[in-house]
Parts: sequence; C-alpha cells; structure tokens
Amino acid sequence: MAYSNAATAKLFNLLPAYLRDEDARNGGALKALLGVVEKAADDIEDDIRQLHANAFIETCEPWVVPYIGELVGNIRLSSSEPEPVTSAAREIFPDLRGPRLEPLPALRTRADVARTIYYRRRKGTLPMLEELARDITGWPTHAVEFFGRLLWTQAVRNRLRMETLTPDLRKVESCRRLNSAFDGMSHTVDVRPPSRSEGWYNIRNIGFFLWRLGAYPLNKVTPRRAGDFRYHFSPLGNQAPLFSARRREAVETELATELDVPQAIRPARFHKDLADSAALASPPSHSEFYGPFDKTPEQAGAPNQSIFMVVDGIEVPAASIRCADLSTFRQPADATVLVDVARGRFALGALFSTDPVVEISYHYGFPADLGGGPYQRQAWLTDPVRAELTATYLVNGSGLPGTFSTIGAALQQWKDDDRPRSLIRISDNRSYVEAINIELDVSQRGEFLAIEAADGMRPHLQLTGAMTVTGSRPDFVLTLAGLLIEGQVRVEDTISRLRLVHSTLVPGLGIVDGSAPAGEPSIVALAGSTATPLNVGLSVELAFSISGAIALPRLARHLILLDSIVDGALLPAPDDLDPDTSGPMLYSERSTVRGTANLRGIEYASTSIFENLVTCERVQKGCVRFSYVHPLSRVPRRYRCQPDLAEALEIEIAETTTVLTAAERQQIRDRVRLRLKPEYTAEPYGQPAYLQLALDGPPEIATGAEDGSEMGAYCHLKQPQRERNLSTRLEEYLPFGLDYGIIYVT
Repeated sequence: MAYSNAATAKLFNLLPAYLRDEDARNGGALKALLGVVEKAADDIEDDIRQLHANAFIETCEPWVVPYIGELVGNIRLSSSEPEPVTSAAREIFPDLRGPRLEPLPALRTRADVARTIYYRRRKGTLPMLEELARDITGWPTHAVEFFGRLLWTQAVRNRLRMETLTPDLRKVESCRRLNSAFDGMSHTVDVRPPSRSEGWYNIRNIGFFLWRLGAYPLNKVTPRRAGDFRYHFSPLGNQAPLFSARRREAVETELATELDVPQAIRPARFHKDLADSAALASPPSHSEFYGPFDKTPEQAGAPNQSIFMVVDGIEVPAASIRCADLSTFRQPADATVLVDVARGRFALGALFSTDPVVEISYHYGFPADLGGGPYQRQAWLTDPVRAELTATYLVNGSGLPGTFSTIGAALQQWKDDDRPRSLIRISDNRSYVEAINIELDVSQRGEFLAIEAADGMRPHLQLTGAMTVTGSRPDFVLTLAGLLIEGQVRVEDTISRLRLVHSTLVPGLGIVDGSAPAGEPSIVALAGSTATPLNVGLSVELAFSISGAIALPRLARHLILLDSIVDGALLPAPDDLDPDTSGPMLYSERSTVRGTANLRGIEYASTSIFENLVTCERVQKGCVRFSYVHPLSRVPRRYRCQPDLAEALEIEIAETTTVLTAAERQQIRDRVRLRLKPEYTAEPYGQPAYLQLALDGPPEIATGAEDGSEMGAYCHLKQPQRERNLSTRLEEYLPFGLDYGIIYVT
C-alpha cells in the first residue's frame, strides 16, 4: 500500500511503538480493529489503482474497451474474441494447461482500439491500408492501386513505368505473374465493379490481395525416399508444393513483396533466385529462398529461408541446388541436387553416397492450426500437475543421456517401471519407422499415458503395423497429441478413453505418391463377443484433429468430435457380425464428417458438416443445429440446418404468388439440394487447401453457423467475420471516391 511499506498490519505499524506495546499488553484489540479498517482501505486503494489503469487502453479492464473506443470514434467490429470453450472441452481435457484452448482468429478488440490513432495519422496512404487489412484479418496482405497498372501513353522525357504496352513473352518471370498480386504488365481499363476475379483495372480501384493459407515450417525432417536418388519432401511421400516463409516487412511504410507472403514457390521465381545468388561476386551459401533455418553468427544477415537440406551431415550450399521439373525423376551426374518446388520432389546427384542420411527443412501450406503440425499449442500440452504424472520419457535423435531414440524404447522403459501415469514427449520432427504396441496390465501402477509432441514439433510416426492397445484396463486413458500418424490405431481390449489432440491419422492409412489409399479405418476398437463384450465404456475424443474412417462398437460410450475432420465413414466395429448394427452415440461441434455415418444416435451436433448419409437408430433424443446434413439422413430434430432451411425458404417465397402442388414442392427441394452442398478448394488430404470451403460455394454453408461463420472444421477461423470487419474499416479509411476489391489468392 502507498501509506505503508509494512508487509502486514500496515495501519497498526504506523502507530508509535509505545501504543503498539500498550495494545499488546491489553490483548491486541486495537490491532484487530485496525485490521478490519485496513481491509477496507486496501479495497479502496485497489479501486483507485484500477480506475487509473482504466484510463489506458493497454491496462484497462475488458468492459472499458468499448468506452475508450467510442471516445476515439472507433467503429466496433464483429466479435474477434473466440467463443467460450464449451463445457464439453473442459470436461474432456482437464489435464491440459489452458486456460484458452481456442485460437484467436485475428486482431482483438483491444488492439484494434489501441491502433486507431496510429491508423489515422497515416489515413489514406497505401502502406497504411495494407497494414490495416493485415491487422484486421490476420492474413498476409498486399494492396495494389490498379491505376498504376493501366495502359497509358507516357511522356518521353518523364517515364514513370518501364513496362511496355504489350507483354514481352521472352520474360518468363513477368508472364508467370500475370493477373496476380505482383503483376507488372500493363492492362486496359475494366469498367466492371471490382470483385474477387474481375473488374480490377480502373482508375478508382484498389485491390487487397489476401493469403489465407499459412506456411508451416518443418525443421530437420526425414524425407520420404522413393528409391535410389529419388525423394519427396513430405514424409508421407505425396506430391505437394513447397511454400515460402511468411515475413514481416522491415519497414511498415513499405508494401509487401512476393517474398513477404506465404504462398507456393513458383519454379520460375526459385530459378531466378538461385541464378541471382550464383551471379554474385562471392556467392553466399544461401539465397532468398534457400538456406539454413537455424541461423549462425555468419548467417545473421540472411532472410528467413524456406528450404534447406543436409546430406550426410554436410550442409548443401545454394550453389549446388538446381531448380528442375521432376515430373519424371532424373539424376544429375555431379554433386548437385535437383529440386522441384511445384511437386515437392528432389533428386540427389550421382556423386553423393548410395545410402545417404538426408535431413531437410521446408514449409508446407495448410488453412489452419489443425491436425498434427509444427505450430504453437502451448495450451494443449499435458500439464504434469493436473495429469498427476509420475514419469516423463523424452524421445529424440540427439543421443543424449536420459533420452530414447525410438518410441518403442520409451514404451519398454514405461513397462519396466510398472506402467506409471506417464508422458512420452517427442522433441523433434523426425520420422519414426517402427511398430508400436501398448501393452496394459490390470495390476499396473498408472491408468494414464500420453504420447505427445513438444510444442512447435510435428514428429511423423510411420507405423509398420497397426498401433495396438492390448490388455484390458477399463480405466485407462491414452492420449495422442501433436502427432502425424501414418497407419491405424487399434484398440483390441477394453480401455476407458482414446483421445486425439491436434493430431493426424492419415486418411486411407497412407498417401504415398502413386499408391491407392487403403480402405481400412484409421481408428478401430473391437466389440468382442456377446458373452465377453469389449470397450463398452470406451470414449473416443478428437479435438483439432484429422482422421480417416472410425469403426467403434455400438455399446461404446460415445464419439466426440471438436473442431475436427473425419475424412471417411463412421462405422460399427469390424468384429461385430450383426449386419444391422451401428456405431456409438455422437457428439460433434464445428466438425466435418465426409463419409456415411451409421450411429446409435446423435447426442448433440452443432455447426458441423455431414456430407453423406447419416442414419441414427434413435431420433427421439438429441438435436442437430446450424449444420449441413445430407437430405436423406435420419437424425434427431434439426434446427436451422441446411439444406432444409433453404428448401423451406424457397417454398415460402414461391407460395407467396401461387399455390404449389406436392410435385412442385419436390422440384424446388431437388433444385436446392443440387445447388446446396459442400464444395471444397481441394479434397485429397495432403494438398495445401485441404477441405477449405470453395469461394464460389453455397453461402448458406459459408455463413451458416450460429455466429455467421462457416460450418465445419474451419469454423474457428471466423473467415466471414474477418472479411466483414475489413469492409467496415475500409469504408472508414479509404480515400473519398475510391472503390476496393477483396481478392483471395489462396
């Protein structure tokens, strides 16, 4: 307190010593009285301190933010705060660190109000508008004044643009940038209003190019060998373009360049980058795109690179890298490396060893922090105190004492320690090619095991067989967190819970280039026999995860999906011989299920997409709300679901002018159902825009959630709100007479 420096009895210690001694001799009544007064004084001082803090946007309480915003004339945006985490998430994951489990979509209200004056000081300038769009949406942005790209006759003495009126077809790099954010060619006037794909080039138009896909860095990864000298960057062995790292402009008053935004690296640009680096008098070991992710003092001036590789412990310099088309693999004769950035392939030269140890670093594209990925998920890590852990086993390739080189070795030590409540933490991005079998025992010490990637890591588990859980322990909880698992998880005996947190079980069990995905489920739990049923109380829980088909017993407790993707069917257990049996009860929030679903019932489903037929045994209990449900599905009562809602609206509008027959109503339903179904930018797993809703898809799905965001697994991104907030701010800050277009690049 300000009125006393004493730790306790602050008011009492302000009294003279003889009064304190007298009070002590008389039983301390005065000290007790002043203690009561002191508590009230502390409350008053805290209130005064908070009133002072509430005068500043950085330290004020949340309820004060709108008032300060109104004071500076800030127009309030759509809610940019994440929705409160449901009680279901709290109940399922009490052992996580928290407290906030859902990611922030973009600029929060407090930060927006705090930057109001900052924006107004630069109001109307193009760099300010670009920064505004980036801050409001949270997406990398590039702003373009389209009048600068118009075809016009210049004065000979004062040329403002060096581009010719007609394109030079010999400039491959310029031609590849045509009609992109960084197009440098001249265009004729387009009088149409600006939109996502047309009407750009006019005097009064400004375009805001937005990149919605993120570039996720993977450092020191094991590439997938396709044989001999042939490799895939992806540990899964699939074709996918390499992405450039996102960078922040060095100076805020400058516009973003092609190197500042996360996007698929264009081969022509990569070739030019390597050529420019090699043309220097003293070529460095790195270029704009290529170089080590872990900077050394000698490389302090290097930018944030996007690709790097080490062969047999030796760093490959930029001078040894060649940009190539490897649609058909070929091997260079020397010690160079051919890299195909469009397909994510590379080929080692003939002078490398026949069985090299290759370690790569690269960036891949993805729409969100979903599934196994190298992003920050501090809140989702297992808390040793809450989980009551008694042992932690560290797995990596360092070879240091106290670490394990394989997951199997860590599991063996766990068994030798009598299976305590434990955490196996993997602290690198390597590929672990091994068979994993978790053997339980009824008399073991602990009933909890988590196999978890360290924060910012994405290890790859390349299973040589199914990851099996054997041995009955009805109270056992298994958690898989932050992992990329290529294979099947199979529960062969009874456990209590199987939890997937920010993990990926590759749909189809594998996506190796040139091979067909297996038709087996990613998660299987056996049902046992009628006499000895298994997994009666099993609960399978997915949060921010991706999985293929899931096969569970009918009598399992439930299947819970939170912000997850099931790229396959929901099936009954494979050992259940009853042809009419079904899967368990389902609880789903903000999730996407692509295959058919045969369920005992739906306890609750909200803001989800059920792309194919859903059949429930029980429809008397439960509800489905703000979701897309296949029209022929049998589910519990629906509330504002599509396409039912659109069908009813179309029929209501048609009946305002005439009375419809039953056949005419059915024609309207058929027409709506044909139009209104989920459409995606890319459907196969492994592609950058995996299950991202297409821009030209039905708006009823893109804005059909309860809060106006999209249905499905990417609901937490709040993309419609971001676009709406950007439009609100541009109407406020855009110079008079100008028009704008919001253009999504990815």
